[in-house]
Amino acid sequence: MFIKTAKPVRGQRGDTMIEVLVTIIILAVGILGTAALQVTTLKNLSSSHSASVAAILAEDFSERMRASPTEALNNAYVHGAAPGAFPDCVADACTMAQLATYDVGSWWQQVTAVLPSGTGQVTRNAGTNTFVLTVRWDDDRSGSTGVNCPTQSTNDLECFQFNVTI
Repeated sequence: MFIKTAKPVRGQRGDTMIEVLVTIIILAVGILGTAALQVTTLKNLSSSHSASVAAILAEDFSERMRASPTEALNNAYVHGAAPGAFPDCVADACTMAQLATYDVGSWWQQVTAVLPSGTGQVTRNAGTNTFVLTVRWDDDRSGSTGVNCPTQSTNDLECFQFNVTI
């Protein structure tokens, strides 16, 4: 018969516990990095979407101007602020001048509806048949109000400019 003798107990060192803690820290940093990457991706996606919408709106307005070249050359489409009341040329027949007013008003409604703090402006290069369409919006929703285009500081709104020759 064999008698088993008890083995001497080794002192516990805690190596496994330290390895587990280091692994948890590495996983936590990885998860936080992934979350930060997702937030940045969503922000960039939103900025890209707004820029695309601004380009579409500018192209739409340029086509409206090209459809009424006489009114465009008479500066009926030149504006820097939201118009007041405008006729409803969808429901009622309008003159070409009224149609230009309708185009400006409905375009402003679109710009303000789809872009954060969106605004639009149309200027004419002096002595030419070239117009500059500018669409501005508060991309980071920080309350920016600056109108430099291209942007020169964080106080400036994002902008998109489009040249139209009639």
